[in-house]
Amino acid sequence: MKKIILGLCLVFGLNLYADLVSDGIGEYRNKNYTQARVLWEQACDNGNMDGCYNLANIYAKGRGVRHDYQKAVELYTKTCNSGDMEACSNLGVIYENGVGLRADYYKSSRLYAKSCNNGNVNGCYNLAVAYYRGRGVYKDYKIASELYADTCDKGSIVGCYYLAKMYHKGKGIKENKSKAKSLYAKICNMGSSTGCSKYRRLDEEGVK
Repeated sequence: MKKIILGLCLVFGLNLYADLVSDGIGEYRNKNYTQARVLWEQACDNGNMDGCYNLANIYAKGRGVRHDYQKAVELYTKTCNSGDMEACSNLGVIYENGVGLRADYYKSSRLYAKSCNNGNVNGCYNLAVAYYRGRGVYKDYKIASELYADTCDKGSIVGCYYLAKMYHKGKGIKENKSKAKSLYAKICNMGSSTGCSKYRRLDEEGVK
């Protein structure tokens, strides 16, 4: 099954309240999640969108607080509307999974498209999955493969992997085991043990 990606990387603030965001990062890395939340709340309440984004991650992951997807949705919506495309993609994941709210594939696919169109790799990958599954958009393996290829070119291991699987099985695109082998080699070199295993299997089959 294709997996969607929830990007939960923390970000540093870039305005007057950047110190609060930075201090929160330090507390988070030391697993002082409650203190991190307090610092990011202060930053977010004073208009720092990086603080709001990190706070959304806290609620989405349930670190230092109970999982609160409604709160995460509120904060991701705020930061998405401010131009944070990772937040848009994460918001799409919550709508697709229907965690804490009713699943809405149409809305999730539009959020992925917005994120992708503004250069976010995770958004493009999640949009590829939407086209592969036909969730919120019509099922289109060609578009899915093109999006996987784009994310692969930008360094996404999962993008490369699922593109390789499509070539390997001829799912929606013409079977090309040589292309699949090349992609498995690429992700093997990127540190994927699964990629290495798939590469060896095709090599043992004599695929050039």
